[in-house]
Amino acid sequence: MRSNILFFLFIGLILFSQCSQSPKSPEAYFEARIQVSDAIDSTGNASGFEFMLYSQATEISARDTLFIQKTDSTGFLGGNIRFENSGAYPLQISRDGEPILSMRVLLAEQDSIRFTGQFPDIQESLKIDSREQRAVDVFDRVDAGFTRTRRFIAVGAIADSLILDELSKWAKLYEQVADEYPGTFAASFALEASVQILSDINPNDMLRVIDKGLVQNQSLGLALTYGKDFKAQSKGLSGGMAYLDSLKALAETEDQLRAIEQMVVELYYDSLLVSEGRAALKKFKRSFEDDEELSYWYKNMRFELEDLAPGAPVPAFEFLSTEGDTVNEETIKGNLTLLEFTLMENGLYQEQYDQLTVSYQLFADSGLSMYTMAFDESSTTILAFFEERDRYWSLAEPPSMDRKRLLEDFNIQYYPTRVLINSDGTMIRKFIGEELDDLIPYITAHLAIN
Repeated sequence: MRSNILFFLFIGLILFSQCSQSPKSPEAYFEARIQVSDAIDSTGNASGFEFMLYSQATEISARDTLFIQKTDSTGFLGGNIRFENSGAYPLQISRDGEPILSMRVLLAEQDSIRFTGQFPDIQESLKIDSREQRAVDVFDRVDAGFTRTRRFIAVGAIADSLILDELSKWAKLYEQVADEYPGTFAASFALEASVQILSDINPNDMLRVIDKGLVQNQSLGLALTYGKDFKAQSKGLSGGMAYLDSLKALAETEDQLRAIEQMVVELYYDSLLVSEGRAALKKFKRSFEDDEELSYWYKNMRFELEDLAPGAPVPAFEFLSTEGDTVNEETIKGNLTLLEFTLMENGLYQEQYDQLTVSYQLFADSGLSMYTMAFDESSTTILAFFEERDRYWSLAEPPSMDRKRLLEDFNIQYYPTRVLINSDGTMIRKFIGEELDDLIPYITAHLAIN
């Protein structure tokens, strides 16, 4: 399920660890040079500025101080910092107990971070120099340029005939950032940006960029998502599984191997191979049963494979439609039915609405029924949505819905989620988030059967 956000967060943690963990704690050098304005102290005494770097798992958890020093009279301090993982760490600057500035600083193994500024205008005069920061600065410039280009494309300021070349140019610029600053956080960001662009315009070149990132241990997450999806779409299930097997050989940590095994389960699920998915999930449970962090993912997948799998009866539900009809798991039998769970204020849903309307109009006369359950807190939000849009299918009246039960029974975690139900009342498939494009082939196939 591509839209499983929790899984992507887990992938992010793997990316975070794969380029940052080492047999011993990584170390970086940190120094600061602070000047004091003559208007504050004509003697130039710059002592007493305290720099404290710390780690904190959550906002309410205890702080683990990694570095704390005060500047001498010349405004200098410096020393080595040991930390658990490379990343962005909170920095707090104060003097005489009075906070001056709070920010985050990138710490990476063997990097040197040099901080300069003038008091009292530290926030305006602040300069940070490090390999990671220089890489981020270059990435930000490229990213800002691409953001402008996307706006020009959106408003039609770039001719259609030039869009492909323009996108290819920016994909190459992102790739150059990764080439110039290998191993940095900016390289990971740039690889992802390049892969995202190429996934739409040149999938084969996308795989080349992913493979290049794998050499630096920075694109496993991209390989597990974009690479695996392309292989599965172009070469079928066997191609996707072979690709995942090849990634296992590159796994350097148990976290990485675990993520690959998760994707094996999800690939079976996406391929509607329920029995194979269940077997793979059992194998996964045996291999990683002691990992409490994965309990949510495991329970979620087990629920999908056991209770919401293709061919399973649709969960019981009931609501009153805007036309005054009672709609439940029995009344929908006889028609191919699409149940939609969303928020009208959801940005993705608003983007998809025109495409969804066209799809419904294509198939409504052939036997497709559709109902939308909007979970917005205010009915005004729902009414406002249709002030500027036509509505062609039924909505569930909000007071008639048991929201909590619907969310639980259909395992709704992200909006929009759509469930396609066969004419006999059995599940065909769930479509989550951006999977709207995948819906049409299933509708066409099942209308032809029915």
